[in-house]
Amino acid sequence: MIAVFDDFIQDKQLLKDIANDSSFFSDPGIYKYWKGWWTSEPKNVKHRLIKYIWKDNLPIKMDAEIDGFEYWTGIQSAENTGYKDHLVLHLDDDVNLREKTGTWNFPLTGCVYYPPGLNFEGGDLAIYTDGEDSTPELIKSKGNRLVIFDPGKVLHCVQKVTSGTRMAIAINLWDFEPWSVKEGHIVTD
Repeated sequence: MIAVFDDFIQDKQLLKDIANDSSFFSDPGIYKYWKGWWTSEPKNVKHRLIKYIWKDNLPIKMDAEIDGFEYWTGIQSAENTGYKDHLVLHLDDDVNLREKTGTWNFPLTGCVYYPPGLNFEGGDLAIYTDGEDSTPELIKSKGNRLVIFDPGKVLHCVQKVTSGTRMAIAINLWDFEPWSVKEGHIVTD
């Protein structure tokens, strides 16, 4: 399942807070885990975004017990910024568990959100719903777009950014606490 929602955030204050939060993209690739609004109030703009998507405005029907949300930001750039211009083909999983034991654990589902105001070309999200030897479904990285899909079940990547810098936040829902959280590899906040 792939679901794409344009002009997703309608809360002008939340959009403004994302745009003005200097820490929002300050730690790309650093994974964090939040146990959700049912255990603690949102502590930051990222928590507020998670709650906005998955509690207040969930655009799909979902009936599952959620333990928490793994989230991180990603930056791909065609500029000389030190960031790669793409993201390799992969499945989302509990990486530290797999590397230590060979066991694969996957999130229940996930999403990618692109904030408005970014100016770049390329960087499409390629989702291989029929396997890596097939033609991927390409999702344009468009401002204020939410893409919900199963990142632990379908291979996906970010195609090469050809100009500018692409930024996004990925959020995975887990129905149990990942081993990497229990072992301290992913920070709980």
